[in-house]
Amino acid sequence: MKFLNSLDRTKLTAISLVVAGLFLFFVNILSTQTIHNAQVDLTQSKLFTLAAGSKKIIATIDEPITFRFYYSRKLGEQSSSHGNYSKRVRELLEHYAEIANGKIDLKIINPEPFSVEEDEAVRLGIQGIPLDQSGEQAYFGLAATNSTDDRRTVPFFNPQREQFLEYDVTRLIYELANPDKKKVGLLSSLPLEADPQLQYQPWPILQQISQFFEISSLDNDQEVIPDDISVLLIAHPKNLKDKALYAIDQYVMRGGKAVVLIDPYNESVRVDPRRPGGAGPSDLNRLFDTWGIQMTDGKFVGDRTHAVRVNAPVRGRDQVIDYLSWNQFDKRNVNTDDVVTGQLNAIMLASAGALSTTEASGLKMTPLIQTSTEAALLSTEFVQDMPNPQALMDAFKSEDKKFTLAARFAGKVKSAFPDGPPPADPKDAEKPADPNKPKLELKPHMKESAEPINLIVVGDTDFITARFWMQEQKFFGQTVSTPIANNADFVVNALDNLSGSEDLISLRSRGLSVRPFYRIINIRNKAEESYRAKEQELQGRLKELQEKVSKLKINDEEGTQALLTTQQRRDFDQSRAELLSVRKELRDVQLALRQDIERLDNILKVVNIWTMPVLVAIIAIVLAVFRRRRYRQHTIQG
Repeated sequence: MKFLNSLDRTKLTAISLVVAGLFLFFVNILSTQTIHNAQVDLTQSKLFTLAAGSKKIIATIDEPITFRFYYSRKLGEQSSSHGNYSKRVRELLEHYAEIANGKIDLKIINPEPFSVEEDEAVRLGIQGIPLDQSGEQAYFGLAATNSTDDRRTVPFFNPQREQFLEYDVTRLIYELANPDKKKVGLLSSLPLEADPQLQYQPWPILQQISQFFEISSLDNDQEVIPDDISVLLIAHPKNLKDKALYAIDQYVMRGGKAVVLIDPYNESVRVDPRRPGGAGPSDLNRLFDTWGIQMTDGKFVGDRTHAVRVNAPVRGRDQVIDYLSWNQFDKRNVNTDDVVTGQLNAIMLASAGALSTTEASGLKMTPLIQTSTEAALLSTEFVQDMPNPQALMDAFKSEDKKFTLAARFAGKVKSAFPDGPPPADPKDAEKPADPNKPKLELKPHMKESAEPINLIVVGDTDFITARFWMQEQKFFGQTVSTPIANNADFVVNALDNLSGSEDLISLRSRGLSVRPFYRIINIRNKAEESYRAKEQELQGRLKELQEKVSKLKINDEEGTQALLTTQQRRDFDQSRAELLSVRKELRDVQLALRQDIERLDNILKVVNIWTMPVLVAIIAIVLAVFRRRRYRQHTIQG
């Protein structure tokens, strides 16, 4: 203590700084070695905190998984958005590896051009994108393998899919931990697997599904849903026997998931008299009435905003008119926070029904596809026999509200068969048993669902027919099919999502790491609005003057300018002068608008950059003055 008292303030300050520096140095080393996993996530959407579902799936890893993260540094140098996003991806992958306790081995690789690492990236399915005209490729993807050489890849991390980054990586882990191909149970009154009009070939939608799943056909008198079915696809259910309804009911009660496509009126099969069973409305009312799901009976939704324009005879002439039965929806109408619909750009539906829940329902409905507010319910009689687009337009009257056309339903429900299995049909006993059909025993009856059920319901079945999402063209003698809508993607996404575990289904959009400044955008929009009216007025005057000047340019038959009278010349000069004046005034308005926006940007930059340093400086000055005064008082008293 005497030693410290003997030192003057300058030496004491220098020693304190040296000690503080050494302390920070050793604390930094200690934290790097011991507490590098610690983090505080202060983002609103908890972007940097793994969801509980992800952690549970990681805990199920039995055998090691290897992550090979390929990222070309030159991509980040040329594109700042990809550079920033690469940091986000890398931090997330490192977090996965940290909490996996050695079950995930992360390798970060920079594939240089024409290197062994680049060849390996291409072999593993990583997508290269050209950096320049020389043909040099950049890579930004992930290849993951398990101990049995099963592989899953993210060919390229697209920043536009950032909100689903955690879902994509967690799904990849889940599939490697459970590598067997999931089985879809198909129950439908539509000829999806063998259509006579396609020479008994399967529908293209089924071909798309079979690329990702194993399809198992079920009958309309199915007594039990097999245990190996991961998810049910019920498309336009009609004429289902009670035992098939009971099988579906008990499958859902035991936690089974289902994608259900129902329709107030199927337009696609009505043109074929050989398939009368598929025409008309779907029928799953016994189950839905008990569970609390309802669809408008005998009515479909027409949306004026998203109606498809068709050529149709109107009062004896062919005209282009909105056909309210067919609607093509875009990103404004889909739930961008849900992994099933988040990346869809266009969905085309035909005479779709409106979905809702009953008052007594215990289900939570999450809309996936909704109409605009310029929509109304219309009778299905309009789309039967010979549809009349003009009659639909005449009957349309907007109800000024949104209708839900596809939705998730989750929650606990009671069985539609409270008294147990339905009695056996005497006619079934007369039929000989099918030796190729395995005999499945009924399981103990469940009166209510053991856990919250998970269903995705779509109020349309026409949308899976090829004409609503695919276009076929002849190319050098071959038929080339090109998707024109994301209908197939929607079905595959729904099956993929529900075929996973409950933990995977629970994952939703986690938001974006780069968020727009909505208040600033609103301020900028208001600044634009203050000039927009004046600009539009000047644009109108400018158009009038241009038309007036063009009329004064009288040309003779040989294309040379005709002689003008003195009055015409005077009017021409006056109009041209006014035209130049209006153009100058318009430029001044546009310049003022740009200057206001730039002034706003400069103010925000100054506030953003200098507010904190200035605040810290003010606090430091106040503390310095306060300490000096205390020091002087202490010196005077001493």
